[in-house]
Amino acid sequence: MNLNSTKSKRWLAARAFLLLVAYYPLVNWMIRKANLPLANLWEEIMLLVFLAFAVATSWRKIGRLITSPVVLTALLFGAATLLGYAANTYYIGAYIHEARLAFEPFMAFVILWLLVDGDAAGLLRETVPHLVVSATIIAFIGVYQYVRKVPVPAQWLDKATETGVISTRAFSLFGSPNVLAAYLETIIPLGVYVALVRTRWYERAIAVGCVLVMGSGFLLTLTRAAWLSAAGSYFVGLLILNPALAGVFAVAGTSILIVVPTFRLRMTNLLSSTYIDKSNNLGRLFRWRQAFVNLIDHPLLGSGLGTFGGSAAQKYGYFTGISMDSVWIRVLAETGMVGFALYISWLSSAFACVATRFFRSKDKLWLFASVGLLALLVNLFTDNLLDSWAITLVMWSLFALGAVPEAGE
Repeated sequence: MNLNSTKSKRWLAARAFLLLVAYYPLVNWMIRKANLPLANLWEEIMLLVFLAFAVATSWRKIGRLITSPVVLTALLFGAATLLGYAANTYYIGAYIHEARLAFEPFMAFVILWLLVDGDAAGLLRETVPHLVVSATIIAFIGVYQYVRKVPVPAQWLDKATETGVISTRAFSLFGSPNVLAAYLETIIPLGVYVALVRTRWYERAIAVGCVLVMGSGFLLTLTRAAWLSAAGSYFVGLLILNPALAGVFAVAGTSILIVVPTFRLRMTNLLSSTYIDKSNNLGRLFRWRQAFVNLIDHPLLGSGLGTFGGSAAQKYGYFTGISMDSVWIRVLAETGMVGFALYISWLSSAFACVATRFFRSKDKLWLFASVGLLALLVNLFTDNLLDSWAITLVMWSLFALGAVPEAGE
């Protein structure tokens, strides 16, 4: 009786946590807008409360959790960053800043792994509509901003080639079109899943409407890296699902880029000599080259977590650029080949948990979840996206549900 009661409480806690994750962008905006006490720390407080409950009610699972591939590689990566800090001996505040960004959202994975006892697919199926509704609201705000031509910072546009043609970009509540695009590309496939599995016509119509709003918001961010990462990942997913649909998607996507002048301009500028020269002159390509120069100087353990290309490096004066514009290259520069190999192992083992769920069960829910996560992971190559709680909470929650042992395992 007590055992059943504890399981029921854990299940309710997991559902409550996933609802907070689903509506995080809206909840976060309201909390900060209201200027509530401890508003700047509410994410950490939320995680600590749920983590304490998870440990108290699921402590028998901790041993198995620690030996799971995802947590084991996380611990090894953490150890590598500590060695990098010891080898370089720099300001500890920079290390703590970047370490918090890397590991605090990972607590979502730990919490859900401890709380959920099987039937992760059922729990995800309950959560997906909430994720879709929240993302639709976020996307709608972005579409409204674009239609109203809300002013944006000058650095979001290319003055040399886009002035007079493009005047704004959708960014919604995130303050960054790149973050909005990454958030939406992760959830759009789940919206498509809902549209496919709903049997009542009005439910399917609502789901299709949500996908159209999310898709519009995604395109109006004018974020080329997200467009490309999503296009490639969605194509792979559709190829697995139905090769004919993959072909239709490729033709439709190409047609949109050709027919819509704004989209065509954004993509053609990517290959223009003007853009390449700008990128080579203190732009993205320049910063990437500097990262490899840094790697040559610190090949094994890097220059230290928080010293090159991230928000910590900028805050504490270790990096003068705007951003490294790549999570993967930043981690390589900061943690060296050892840390980078472990970081890849960490995220790839987490992704593999979701992808293998589909290949084992053939449940299309896991395929669509995998497609969105793959798009995000590819997009990390061209932007520092994991500073966003909205993105990392969704990412680690989906990873966790894929990693939870199934009944009988």
